[in-house]
This record gives sequence, C-alpha cells and structure tokens, in this order.
Amino acid sequence: MIERRWLRTARLCLWVCLWLGLGGSLWGCGAETHCGEFPLDEERRLCVVETVDQMVVETFPFAEYKGVDLKEFSRELRMTLEGETPDVAFLEEVAAVVSRLRDGHTRVERRTLEEPGVAPVRVEVEEGPRGDRLVVVGADEGFQEWIGAAVVAVDGEPVSEAVERHRGWVEAGRDGEVALSGPTLLLAGEAGTEVVLSLEGGGEVVLTRRRALQPPASSRVGKGGQIGVLKLETFGHIDDLERIDEILNDLMDTRGLIIDLRGNGGGYPSVTDGLFGRLIDRPVPPFELVDRYGKLYRQLEAPPRGETYEGHVVVLVDRRSYSASNYLAHRIAYYHRGVLVGQPTGGGAASPNRGVMLVPGVWFQVSTYVLRTPTGDHSESGLMPGILVPAPTAKEQYAGEDRTLQRAIEYLEALR
Repeated sequence: MIERRWLRTARLCLWVCLWLGLGGSLWGCGAETHCGEFPLDEERRLCVVETVDQMVVETFPFAEYKGVDLKEFSRELRMTLEGETPDVAFLEEVAAVVSRLRDGHTRVERRTLEEPGVAPVRVEVEEGPRGDRLVVVGADEGFQEWIGAAVVAVDGEPVSEAVERHRGWVEAGRDGEVALSGPTLLLAGEAGTEVVLSLEGGGEVVLTRRRALQPPASSRVGKGGQIGVLKLETFGHIDDLERIDEILNDLMDTRGLIIDLRGNGGGYPSVTDGLFGRLIDRPVPPFELVDRYGKLYRQLEAPPRGETYEGHVVVLVDRRSYSASNYLAHRIAYYHRGVLVGQPTGGGAASPNRGVMLVPGVWFQVSTYVLRTPTGDHSESGLMPGILVPAPTAKEQYAGEDRTLQRAIEYLEALR
C-alpha cells in the first residue's frame, strides 16, 4: 500500500519549493526514491502503479474537461502489472498509459541526462505504408539544407521502433530543468554528442547535439532598428530574469517590442511574472490557481517592477508555446498589453504541484491546480492569436523566410 505519511512529506517538500519561488515545478525536490531501487520486483511495481493511480485520482483537474474516464485509467494502469516484462518495458507501459490523459504536465520523466542536448534540426513524425519516418521541418541557422529530408532511422534504430520506445516518455535533466518530449525526444541526448540520421533513399547525416536551453537573446529590426526582439527559447533558468532585465534596459528606446515565444515549452512562472511586471505601470488583478473543485489555492501576482517598457508589444507564438510561455501570452492578451501573432499556442494551464521520484531516474508528476484568469477562464487547450499567420512551409524555412516575424514588424510599423 502507498505510504500516506511519505506523501504528506512530499507535499511539504513541494510547499517549500513554492515558497522558495520555484513556481510549482518542484525541480530538485523529492530526490529520494519512493518505490525502491532496481530491479523492480512485484512489490515495487505495485508501488509504482498505486502511487501514480492515487496521485491522479486524487488531484487531476482535467478529467471532465478532457473526457477522461479515471476508472478506465486505473484499469489500464493496473494492466501494466500483467505478464513478465523487463523493468524498462514496464515503465514504458506506465508512461504510455499516463500519456493518454492528454495533459503535458502530468507525465513520467526519465532524468538521466547531465546536460540535455537537442539536434540542430526539428522533425515531425510522418506515417507511411512502409512505416514511420521523420521529416525535417525546421533547422537552426547553418542547417537549413536538411529541411524536407526524410529520416528512416536514428542511430541505426528504425523510426517506427524509436517512436514506440519513446511513446509517453519525457526526458529531463537530472535536476528536471528541461523537459523534452515528442519528436524532439527522438533525437535528444547529451549535449555535445553526435546523432546519426539515416536518410530515405540512402546516405547518413551526422549532427552534433547543442544545449537544449539557450539563454535569452535580442536583436533590432524594422526601419532604423526601432523595433526590439526578445527571443526566449525557455523560462527554464531561474536566473533568466536578470538577463531579460538587461535586454529590456537596452531596448527601452525602441517604439515596439516583439517577444518571441515560439518553441518555448515553459519553465518558471516567476520569470514570466517578472517579465510581465516590466510591461505595466500599475497593478492588475491576479491570476488564480484553483483545484478541480474551483477552490482557490493561491493568487499569482505580477506587480509592476523596474522601469516600465511603454512601447507597443507583440508576442510571437506557435503550437510549441506551452505552459509558462502560454501563461505569459495569456496575461499579455488578457490585460490588452499586446497582440499575439502566429499560430495557436499549445496550452498547458496547470500547475504540477505534486511530484515524486518513483525509482532512480524516473520522476512522476501530476497536474494539481488549474491556472485561470480573474474572470475564471483558462487556456488549457491553447490561445488563438489576434493575428493568425499560417505555419511556415518547408520551402520558407529553407529560404530563411519568417512570415510570422515579418507580419509582426508590419503591424508595429503601421502603429503611430
């Protein structure tokens, strides 16, 4: 049976994390394993299943909203105990069941990477009559030549097998500072190491993984450089706010600011609140965290701070703008402080305030509270931009064209 006393201790750990300003992510808390060490005998596997089941049933706030039958979830979870499978396969099955909740914050993570790294290309899974393949849909500067390429194997493993092996998993650093999932995970590994892509039709590409978390960056665009661009790939560093402040201080003379949140999977809400505080000159009503019954847990203040940026603001978003970046976009749009430009965001309006290290290197967390506006709305399913721009085509990306950025520049230059 689950040790309820340990769970109370875990909740205390989470509260301490929140008090220290970690935004509810709990990264670094709960390092001691709850269900023991490997190998996983019958008792330890039962502990894993019962722990996940109880945490979801007790707190998951989106069951009704997403049409999830929690009784069926529990049944499927217990089915992972049937048969004799290797430990890794068992945990993969648990992760796959959890993924059916369709909630990016409720997940099973592998925490094995010292320095999470990603390939300099972005891929999507494409199903075909001969099995899955990966199609390169975007790339870092200097790697655009591979856009449109079809990949049939990664490090010698067929794409179909890699997709199945990673289904439901999220890969994170040892401290949980970054979470990689979906197609990105298929090419992930230690930063600085190589990944070999086997191409359809023959040939191989060897790429070196870069650090997954890049620091904030800035540039100036438009006529006379009067529009500043703040590129934020993540809010995953707690000290990012210092870097953001430095950039904003340098861009105070611009008449317009573009905050680029495309591909930003989230991080610390305290960083986003700090950034929002630089965009307002007076207090605004707080957002709220409520449980699944609507009971208030905590108010999220984002008070004015520092020198206020008074220019016009545009926020670039896409379907990979998730969690804390979706939260920032929601704040800016809700208070009419700026306009969203791009594609609909990925959503993620929850706070995963409960988490536990199930076994060494395997962390589980569950959405606990819903983030909502002062009027009671949430953006779990994403936000629709005020100015909708189609997703870039492979041809546009290959040519280095950025219609979303260009549309934002045109919008700001048309304002007086």
